[in-house]
Amino acid sequence: MTKIKENWLSILLVVVVILSMLLSALLWTNSLGYEWFANNDAEKGTTQQTALQSVGDIYLPTQVILTKSDESQQLLYGQKKNLILTLRNDMQKWQLSGFRRVARNDSSDYLNYLRNDDSIMLSYPDAMATGIFNQTFSQSVDSKKMSQINHIVIPLKGRNVVYLLNDDDFTVYRMNITNNAARARIKKLVRRSGQRIDVDHKIVDNQPIVTYPHAIKLPVFAYQLTTQDIDNLTQNLLRSTNSSVFTTKKKGNDTIYMDGASKRLDYHRDTSVVSFANYLGKDSTYQGASLYRHLYKRLTATGATLDWMRFDAVNEKKQTIVFRSYVEGFPIFNDHGYGTVKLQANADGVERCQLSLYSLGVPLPINESKVKLPPSSVVYNELRQAGKDKEVSGLRIGYRWDNQDNDTKVVKLEPTYYVYYHGKWVDYQTLTDDK
Repeated sequence: MTKIKENWLSILLVVVVILSMLLSALLWTNSLGYEWFANNDAEKGTTQQTALQSVGDIYLPTQVILTKSDESQQLLYGQKKNLILTLRNDMQKWQLSGFRRVARNDSSDYLNYLRNDDSIMLSYPDAMATGIFNQTFSQSVDSKKMSQINHIVIPLKGRNVVYLLNDDDFTVYRMNITNNAARARIKKLVRRSGQRIDVDHKIVDNQPIVTYPHAIKLPVFAYQLTTQDIDNLTQNLLRSTNSSVFTTKKKGNDTIYMDGASKRLDYHRDTSVVSFANYLGKDSTYQGASLYRHLYKRLTATGATLDWMRFDAVNEKKQTIVFRSYVEGFPIFNDHGYGTVKLQANADGVERCQLSLYSLGVPLPINESKVKLPPSSVVYNELRQAGKDKEVSGLRIGYRWDNQDNDTKVVKLEPTYYVYYHGKWVDYQTLTDDK
């Protein structure tokens, strides 16, 4: 007892260290939490609040695919360290030169580059402006020669080169990596522990898509639900230098806020969805990277939580970009648009925004079995039997946000296939069940 009394401070310190190690181990082995902590680790300990999400964070690629030497492909997810952020940090140190086109308007040739053996590929969910790619990866690719990029292919053997691919016209450009290639480190990184899904690229209806040749199992996720205050959102969107007083009126389940005749916000109380319009009175069409930058500024101005938000789709003709919440590289969908922000620049004299007050917060542990999904060929066969296959373009795996408990503030996300049907992504089962 005398020794314990004399050394109580040292003993207490040892106990604290052991408890700290145990808690750290639990956090890092939690299947729901590793992406969140990996993101923060890769960003050098900064918490991902709205103000800290840069253009390069929001416009990152979302998918990582490893192609082996036999051209078999695997989608990588569930890495303890965020793979995309780590690859971005490496690529920002590269010096790229010798911009040369090596393929164009040839789908077979393009497919070969998509399946480039012994390589890693980073893919955007939709076409990315080359100027934004340059800003994200600290490069200077000529946007006049190549205006958009869908995929970045990094061979892990042979010459130190990188391929930039554009789905629109099957164009491929090759660039030499003249400094800090670090491919050995990348090769080691992508072959570490983590989850993998067998995939294969195909050209369907003249459009490259990722297919899933085998049945797969994916985890169910749970998140704490966060709700943005409608008063704060109204202040963010309606405030101006000329006026600080809004008019408010209720109409059924809607509350309408107006700032004079120029700004209007419709709050749908039953769904917590918000529609906003800013009548500017003049057109101002944005081209290329300027559209992405402008709508990124509009996104941050909403005050919405951006922790899980990523670029998801663009329509330059309609001056529209959709930002969507992602989990482990998979998009999240909801019938009311929860976790999604749709922004439109003022191509017709009006800037528009649609979002919800709900967003994902901290990941939570959940004790549920993985969900088994069929091969994508089975999905296409079911769509064909339902007579819907001709009306469908595009297929992707996503997570369905529909099990929301407002009392406990918990959101459950379950994986399923989504198909692009009549201009929107829908759960394929809603089409196959309605025969």
